[in-house]
Parts: sequence; structure tokens; C-alpha cells
Amino acid sequence: MTGNVSSRRDFGSRLSLLLGACCLLTVALTGVEAGAADYAISRIEVSSTEQEVILAVFAAADVPLEIQAFTLGDPPRLVLDLPGATLDPEQPSCLPVGAAGIRQIRLGQFQLDPDIARLVLDLDEDAPAPAWRTSRGRGRGETELIFPVAGPMLLEPPDVESTEDAVLVRVPGVAQLPRCVAILDNPPRVFVDITDAQLQASYRQELPDGLIREIRMAQQPAPSEHPVSRVVVELREAQYHSVFVDGDDLVVALGPRPWALPLADHGGANRMVGRRIVIDPGHGGADVGAPAIFGPPPQGPFEKDIVLDIALRLSRLLEAEGAEVTLTRQGDSFISLRGRAEMANRLDADAFISIHCNSCDRPNSLSGSSVYYDHQHSVRFAQMVQEELVASLGTVDKGVRNANFAVIRRARVPGILVETAYINHDGDRARLTDPNFRERAARAMLRGAVRFLAEGSDEGGSRG
Repeated sequence: MTGNVSSRRDFGSRLSLLLGACCLLTVALTGVEAGAADYAISRIEVSSTEQEVILAVFAAADVPLEIQAFTLGDPPRLVLDLPGATLDPEQPSCLPVGAAGIRQIRLGQFQLDPDIARLVLDLDEDAPAPAWRTSRGRGRGETELIFPVAGPMLLEPPDVESTEDAVLVRVPGVAQLPRCVAILDNPPRVFVDITDAQLQASYRQELPDGLIREIRMAQQPAPSEHPVSRVVVELREAQYHSVFVDGDDLVVALGPRPWALPLADHGGANRMVGRRIVIDPGHGGADVGAPAIFGPPPQGPFEKDIVLDIALRLSRLLEAEGAEVTLTRQGDSFISLRGRAEMANRLDADAFISIHCNSCDRPNSLSGSSVYYDHQHSVRFAQMVQEELVASLGTVDKGVRNANFAVIRRARVPGILVETAYINHDGDRARLTDPNFRERAARAMLRGAVRFLAEGSDEGGSRG
């Protein structure tokens, strides 16, 4: 958007839970968005080796398998729900195991319409809830749930990868193990203590150039029978870092710009099932929105293109959470302000999000993120999204503001207008043109929307 501010009214972790505790984790196969799909399970088989128990699930179609897992106590159980799945009635209802702390696996159709198949793993009384991971099976439609037999994992040396904006230290195979991450100074370093990981020998690798000076691995004194291995990444100078799970691996990402650090794939947890969201990428077509350089002639990148990318990312995230999503535009087309708001009203949306980039008359004079609202029923929505944006993006907090913008004034549903960052500020523009920043912005909007709608459900709130 153009004009100055005054003119605008300024178990990715391991399921090693105490029995009786309860949590929820959604796991999707690598490279596939999570989300319940209708599929028939033709059979389930169990096999074991000295190292692991393998539960093979065979579906009639090659579709992603979604798993919602939680533990129960008295007696101890690990419950795996498969939304969208139906079991073959000829499938045995119980599979004996006797390994990895699992006595047996009971199978049943927990619910119909919507379909949910349930697997209940009866656990040994003195065994912790087992760690597990998923893997594609050998055949079409086959998914393997792998439960390692109790015992420490042998830690392998990490791999080092470089991208344009970051260096990634990848520790293979430890994604499901408990870990503790910390940073130290003099010299600057990041270390990760990994429980139930055993080293065959201490490890040390010096890097001749780049952000990392040295990587070390050593066994630590363990307070219990569970061994602890420490991975130390020593830096030449302090850097931002993030730690995330990528498949079966643990990744430490390091770089000078926090918003450019890569993110783990998003796995939906069905937090928006039954919600209808309308996303409005501002401008479009001949209306390019704010340019990076006013000109003449104006020069890109243009607001319309950046906000469309953010909107498409947000749409993907919301759909992974089970929401019904409508975009006012999905390409480079122009939609009137009235038409955008009327779309949200006609669909009786639970939330309406109009996405923009800010701009001001004097380039490089203003930067940061802000969220605007018009109606009082949207104040909390705006506040929650703004909190998430600033926390995730590290941008200047320009606050939550009331404004008479037509696109949100005409929307009768809870609606906000997000000014992600200033496109004609060099620092903000470098962020906006980075795909990791745009992904972080979309995820921040998702978290704000989830919080707002959950609060409304808890309090029985209305749109007013």
C-alpha cells in the first residue's frame, strides 16, 4: 500500500512422556502436507528384528498417512489414531508383539463419518512410552511405523551443508530423542545434549573457513542409566541459530539473519477443522500496489507479487490444519475492495485476512510490521497476529491500529489488514524478498488466527 503513515491513520520431539500424561502429535510423511484423507487400510502387519519393531500399514491407495498419537495410563498405552482411515473387518483385532516395551497392538474402527481407525499399543508396566518414527514402505500404499528396541542409539558424525543464507549441521537419526539446546560465549558456540545417544568415540572436525570453526562430539556424565552425548558447534563469531527436526534428523541452522534461517516442514494438527477462512492478497493486475522504488518509472519488486506468495503459503498452512480456505485471488488479477469484503461476508467466514506490504513517502525512513482493524470484534484478532509477527520476524513493532480501510470496514466477519513490512525500506525489502521470511510471516498469521479462534470458542464469543 502507498502513502505515509499519517495519511493512513497510523513430539517434533520424542514421545518419551510419563505414563498417564497426555499429548497430541500429528506426523505426516516427508514431503506430503498433513491432512486427513479418505483411505481404506487393507491390512496391518507386525514384524521385529533385534533393533526395532516394524508395524506395516497397507492402504488401498498411495495416500499420506496421518497419525495422531497420545499416551494413557493405568494401564499404560500408546494410542495411534488414523483420521480418514477405515479398517478391513477381516483384519485381526490383536497383534502380539513382546518387544520394544510393547506387549500387543489392538486394532479397531474408533469412529465412522468421519472415519478414524485406532491402534492401541499395550505397554509393559515398567517401560517408558516407546519412541517411534514413520517411513515409506517398500510397496505402493505401504507405510511403516518403526519402534526402536530399547537401548541407546549410536551417534553418527554430523553432516555440514551450506545454503545461500545459512549453514546447516545435520545430526542423522536422532529426531525423536530428547534433547537440550543452549548457547555459550567466549568462544561463541551452540551445543545440543542428546539423551539415549551413545558415541563409539569422541569426534572433532575443524573447518578451515566459513561460519563454523569446529564441531565436537563427546559423551557426557549421565545422571541416570540413560547416556547423554553432546554435540558442540563452535563459531568464528556469534550467529543466530535455530534447531529443528527434518525427517529423522536433527538440524542446527546458523546464520547472520534469523528470518532467513530455514524452517522444518509444517505438519498440521487439525487445529482449524470446521473453520472457514478468506485470505485476501492485496492489489493485483494493473494495481501493482507499492513498488520497491517509486520512480518514474516505478521499479519492483511490487507489493502485489510478494503478498500473493505469502497468501498462498498461508492457504497451504491453513488447509493442513483442516480449514476451508478461499483466496480472493489466486493469480495476478484485480478484485475490487468491495468484492473482496463481500466474498468474506457471503461465505460467512470465521476470519478474513487481507495481506499487504507497507510503504512511506521517504524511502528507508520507516520499517516494521503492523496490523489494522476497523470493527471492535477484530481487536483481539489483530493483537494476536501482531504479537506473532513481531516474535517470529524480528521486525520493528509498529503496533495494532484502528483504520477506516474499505476492505476491512465492509467485512462483517472478524477481519484484519496485515502490513507485513515496508517494501521501500532496504532492510525490510531484503526480508520480504526472502522465501524463508515470507514462510515465517505466513506461519505467524496462522498462529495468530489459531489463537484468536480458539479463544472465541473457549469464551463463546460472537462477532458483535
